[in-house]
Amino acid sequence: YYVQAAGLGAAASDVSFTGTKSGPFVPALNRYLKSSEYSTVPYDGAGLCLDTFWRSAENFAVNTSEPLRWAVSQAAPLRRVDVENDVEFGDGGAYASGGVFANGRVGGTINYVAQQQWFTRNVEIGGNAQGGGWNLTFSGCKGNVPPAGKVEGNAGMRITVEEQPVARVEKPFIVLTKDKKWELHVPHATRDFTSGPALDATIGDRRDFSRVKVCQMRSDDKDPFDAEAYNTLDKEDERITAELQAALDEGKDLVLAPGTFYLTRPLVVKVPNQVILGLGLANLIAPQDGSPCIRVMANIPGTRIAGITVEGSYQKKSPSMISNFIGSTNSDGVRSLIDVGEPGKKDAGDSKNPSALIDVFARVGGVNLEREKVSTDVLIRIHSGNVIGDNLWLWRADHCQLRLGEAPNNPKLPLYHQVRSGECGVKTALEVKGDEVHMYGLFCEHTMENQLNWFGNRGGVSFFQCELPYDVLKGNFDGFVGYSVHDTVTSHVGKGVGVYSNFQVDAVVADSGFLHPENGGIQLINPFTVCLDGIDGSGIKSIINNEGSTADLETRSNPRRP
Repeated sequence: YYVQAAGLGAAASDVSFTGTKSGPFVPALNRYLKSSEYSTVPYDGAGLCLDTFWRSAENFAVNTSEPLRWAVSQAAPLRRVDVENDVEFGDGGAYASGGVFANGRVGGTINYVAQQQWFTRNVEIGGNAQGGGWNLTFSGCKGNVPPAGKVEGNAGMRITVEEQPVARVEKPFIVLTKDKKWELHVPHATRDFTSGPALDATIGDRRDFSRVKVCQMRSDDKDPFDAEAYNTLDKEDERITAELQAALDEGKDLVLAPGTFYLTRPLVVKVPNQVILGLGLANLIAPQDGSPCIRVMANIPGTRIAGITVEGSYQKKSPSMISNFIGSTNSDGVRSLIDVGEPGKKDAGDSKNPSALIDVFARVGGVNLEREKVSTDVLIRIHSGNVIGDNLWLWRADHCQLRLGEAPNNPKLPLYHQVRSGECGVKTALEVKGDEVHMYGLFCEHTMENQLNWFGNRGGVSFFQCELPYDVLKGNFDGFVGYSVHDTVTSHVGKGVGVYSNFQVDAVVADSGFLHPENGGIQLINPFTVCLDGIDGSGIKSIINNEGSTADLETRSNPRRP
């Protein structure tokens, strides 16, 4: 995990791979696993792409005889690449659960292979686009884009095509110039140039590193297998947090080196147009009082938060903490990992200069062995208007690292501990209260209540992949859904949106995949539910607003559509 390959050119073509091998690539992993012993391996030797998370590749060109293979799932984007020949987003029959390809050109074929779903944004496609299981969504793509609708020979598939996104904000990136100087390139937001790729060198601000703070993690990283030490904040954590905040207060951009940052208080963004960019998917662990890792103050437009992982923390008092109490320092008392804007403060944002979250991955659980004490309420909250999300995976862990000597609690899934009720607590993945907020490539998984709560107007989601929690018990999930649009919303569009069930512990039946007001202003294009697996009698009773067919074990892996 936490591997990034990034070219350092101003244009994608400045760093090029030639010959036979494609340069950066990801094959199916864990090929030693046998199908008789591991329920998600289709056949011996197939391997897995289902846990190929937290890696990325960007800003290079490929002109090789072998295809660029990027067989991944969530939190593993491929972006700003120029590929002369083919791209493959899978590896044989290995199961794969979806990802994001953004801002690219492919001269040959794009093969989605065995991907359940995939989001492709602003890509020029020279050959065919083929493969995939249930949901392929294209936004702002050019060339040989497949037609929207059904796919011959694959009854379960729907293709959704959005001609162009409402707005486009590409990810900031680092450049090493010809005279050996470092620059941070920050592409301008645009509502005009929203179709096709932007791969050249003339796309935005070039910021000298004299105004950039490069931040390193602590030199003596903590051992996650020593739970007490891992969850104890000390003066070094306070020093690093203070250093980061001081740089922000000076108006500098932050570039976070690979590693883990144990925050003692939130990083507060008070200056418009600031960038927080992670390398190697730098990991920020939230303060232990329920405060977010990052808080963007109200009426601060143009912020870019990109390339980072934010993680829920052990919630406790600690005499070494700056905020020495339990309870969030968010003004409304709700705990979170990122807040854009402030609760109750009016902030329409700036349509010409939106803030953006790009390749931002939030999680509660995974590494931290204190599963019962790691928690938050909402992973990300958007209070401001005119905010763009581009590839967000918001994940309450369904599986965690095993403790030393611990036996797996599910022998069919022997590599990890399977999370159970009372562990890794999170209520909601994403809450949107701002108007004109748009999400491109949104993944929300396993939280204990509604996965997505949308309160803002004139917003939308282009591609949504959602798994309901595996571990809830009967009676504890009544009334909750994957995608909830509040009754006060009068305008909202969701395109290529799916909600899945895999209730592993109890025969839970969710009422619906989607809920929204029936006022004529809400559009869901190609919505579906699907039962992946689960306990006998479990599933999703209806698709939208308690209407539509049931997804259960009898229809396993076959999407239910209105």
